[in-house]
Amino acid sequence: MTTTKRFPRTTRMLLFPYRFITKSLYRKIWFCFFVTISITVVTLGLDYYVQTSSDIKRQAIGNMEQISNQSAATLESYMTNIKNFAWEYFGDKDFQQFVKHLGADPGTYSHYSTKFNQFLSRNPVADLIMVSQMNGNRLTSGGISKVNSLDQDFEQLKTIAIRNDGKGAWLPTVVIDPRTKKSVRTLIFTQAIKTIDFNSDNPVVGVLFIRLSSDFLKDWLGEIGSEEQGQYALVDSADSRVMFTLNEKSLGERLTGLDRLFAFSYHVTSRYLYADHLGEKTLFVSNKLDNTSWVLVGQIPLGILLRQVNELALRTLMIGAVCLLGAMIIASVLSSKIITPLKQLKKGIVAIEKGDYGVAVPVTSTDEIGYFVRRFNQMAKEINELIVKVYEADLVKKDAEIKSLQSQINPHFLYNTLGMIDSLAALHDDDRISIISSSLAKMFRYNISAGHMSTLHAEIRQLEIYLSIQQIRFADRLTYTIDMEEGLQTILTPKLLLQPLVENSFIHGIDHLSAGGEIRIRAYSLSDTDAVITVWNNGPRIEPQRLQALHLMLEQCQQQNYASNSASSIGLFNVQYRIKLVFGNHYGLTLHSSDDQGTTATVSVKKMRVEEAHDEIDDRR
Repeated sequence: MTTTKRFPRTTRMLLFPYRFITKSLYRKIWFCFFVTISITVVTLGLDYYVQTSSDIKRQAIGNMEQISNQSAATLESYMTNIKNFAWEYFGDKDFQQFVKHLGADPGTYSHYSTKFNQFLSRNPVADLIMVSQMNGNRLTSGGISKVNSLDQDFEQLKTIAIRNDGKGAWLPTVVIDPRTKKSVRTLIFTQAIKTIDFNSDNPVVGVLFIRLSSDFLKDWLGEIGSEEQGQYALVDSADSRVMFTLNEKSLGERLTGLDRLFAFSYHVTSRYLYADHLGEKTLFVSNKLDNTSWVLVGQIPLGILLRQVNELALRTLMIGAVCLLGAMIIASVLSSKIITPLKQLKKGIVAIEKGDYGVAVPVTSTDEIGYFVRRFNQMAKEINELIVKVYEADLVKKDAEIKSLQSQINPHFLYNTLGMIDSLAALHDDDRISIISSSLAKMFRYNISAGHMSTLHAEIRQLEIYLSIQQIRFADRLTYTIDMEEGLQTILTPKLLLQPLVENSFIHGIDHLSAGGEIRIRAYSLSDTDAVITVWNNGPRIEPQRLQALHLMLEQCQQQNYASNSASSIGLFNVQYRIKLVFGNHYGLTLHSSDDQGTTATVSVKKMRVEEAHDEIDDRR
């Protein structure tokens, strides 16, 4: 139940902005300007940002690949020189004999030591050259501190070189930095020295070590790396661990999730990819170093890479926002020029709907809207003048028609009444003459009283007087009843509306009965706004042809065919026409007649009271 009740409320909340905008033309115009300009600015901004960022990314990848390729090629050339230098001594028989008898000839020892030092001075990429005999004798060039740092993994490197059986290899090693006293990783070239003799198994007589300078690697990485071009490091592809970098915090760090960065093949020696690093999207570029498991890896965060384009995008958004604000202000001013006259025109229309036809909308422009406003004012003025004329003419016409109709009541009853008075007066000394005379005086007084409307109570009282006179005439031949619902006494009806119906009950009904004549008058509510009054008698029924003609006459009730009706139906026409004049075409008179149910005249009227009649008259004026 809670979900069911909450759903419509949620729907109304979601639809509220739509309804708020669509209820006002001003808001719709403003919203259309806003959406159009916003879509234009955002689309252009996004297109520019995407295109520019893509170009910058492609350019950055190209630059970093170019830098890494050139830097790797430079380092590889140094490493190739070192390898070629070692290979020259590998095939030198004199050097083989020197190693085999290391230390036996001081002159030879000094000769090779001088050569090694000359190579180190010409090639700063290397900081140590050492020749080690199998029994432990060594020739070292490069300084005592650098020699001592090799003691940490000397035996391991020596074992690997001997196992390679004369094949040179670059291996990772550890150097103790004399300034910081910290371990620093670098590469060292190792190659076993063998005596070349076709008559023997070419035994290994020693090992040659040439180590890359860690200082050179630092300078080399510092030259190729920068904040804008990216930072570079040497990474061991075997375990994705950072082996050498200028950032000491990253030293020894494993680059997880970057396996594709080290997926090289024979034809592919460089790779790039985007990955999350330290919580930031980062571009990685790798380049393999030949003859070693180390890889040159460059990295740059996209935030730095796209810093300029982001700043440009921010400026573009700010300019777009300012332009949007200015456009909205211009749109508001322009739309208000359109909406304000329309709002005034709407107020004028609402005023006319409420009946105020004297309204005049101010004209503030000469364009199409101004033309509409002027035409509206002219139309309202003409309608107001026409309504006044029509109402004045209608009131005069209705008042004359009602007075004319009231004066045309069939005098049949009056003639008979006067005849009775004359007969009774001549034959008998009877007090009934007094009753009839006083009743007749009351009826005349009611008929000539001011106004053409009366309450239903007064109308029923008039019928009671009339029936009391008829009761004297018919004596035991007549009985009558009057039943009026409580609350209907104060509703208004036209004067003498019901008397013609009661007269017809006598003329066409009771007069033809020798005994048992009965008349029933009943008034009751049909709804909150309508009431019904019925006059029934038990006299002979109306012939079907005559009844059909009366129905047609009542349906086609018009003032212009009034004179064409016969004297017997003029009373019915009188009643019908007066009802429609006063209450409208929805109300009127109907007749029903049959042998077993008698004849009933049914009058439907509107429950109009005194105060409502005054309001209606005021509205017409």
